[in-house]
Amino acid sequence: MKRALVAAAVVFTAARCATVVNETTEKIPVRSTPAGAVVSVDCGNAPLYGGVTPATIAVPRVATPCSITIAKEGYVPVKVNFQRQLSSASNANKVAAAPVGAFAALISFVVADHLGMDADKVAGSVYSATTAVAAAPANAIDQSKGGAYKQVPGEVDVTLDPEPTTPSPPR
Repeated sequence: MKRALVAAAVVFTAARCATVVNETTEKIPVRSTPAGAVVSVDCGNAPLYGGVTPATIAVPRVATPCSITIAKEGYVPVKVNFQRQLSSASNANKVAAAPVGAFAALISFVVADHLGMDADKVAGSVYSATTAVAAAPANAIDQSKGGAYKQVPGEVDVTLDPEPTTPSPPR
């Protein structure tokens, strides 16, 4: 019983691995040519003012939709849309759940072998299912907090085009 409690404690302390690795916000460098453009952020509860290029903005990983506008007087503003994608850091929850899956697979291997079943196939299926179930609470936490996601592109570098000039009427 004591070993089971220790194993459960290890799994629960390792939960939320993606949020621990990624945090809930993502820092995105923003550069423009020419420099000195104002960055406006439109991502959930993020502040509207993101600074002046070159800048690093912090956007919520959970935000969707999420975009920035880069503007400078005399130039055409550029809007950059971010896409929220699943981060590979969320795979860490599977690692934390692996001991539970391995334990269940070991038990199922012994039982299946005793019953004359294909023990390798049964143990493999039980491992996959148990690991997924054990990782589910941590995945849910990471998705709600944003740690499971990344915003793409991870950096922004734009060239601003001069605003078109209209010719002056003749005198």
